[in-house]
Amino acid sequence: MTKWPRTIPYDLKCKLESLREYRSKPSLQDDWAAIFEWLNKHDVQPPDHTLPIEPELSGPVGHL
Repeated sequence: MTKWPRTIPYDLKCKLESLREYRSKPSLQDDWAAIFEWLNKHDVQPPDHTLPIEPELSGPVGHL
């Protein structure tokens, strides 16, 4: 089990920066997908304390 990082690891920083090179601006979901993939790849477990979260959206999401 790897400890939760206190700073952005170099390889993750490079991945997030590469997302910025796409023609379309990446969404928060794109960022989270890259972070989630990195955490799984390195078998990083969440810290023992509760992480802050936003409430789930209950209504429609996206353009209407």
